[in-house]
Amino acid sequence: MTDFDLEKLLGTADSDPGCDEAGELMDAYCELVARGEPVTDRYAEFLTHMANCTACREDMEGLLAALRDLEEPDPR
Repeated sequence: MTDFDLEKLLGTADSDPGCDEAGELMDAYCELVARGEPVTDRYAEFLTHMANCTACREDMEGLLAALRDLEEPDPR
């Protein structure tokens, strides 16, 4: 088993704010990413939580996909 596999299974040892706090930052983070703006250190713990929590990561990926869909021109 690689270190990556272990980290994916056990999570990282870095500070993790938990689902509630990460959820409060998710909209702002996704908007930055969708606009292609740099992500600041403010989101370090948020990103740790995304690495540790599959459910929140799936929510974030869904929100990013929705934002990207909104930005694409309508083909009609």
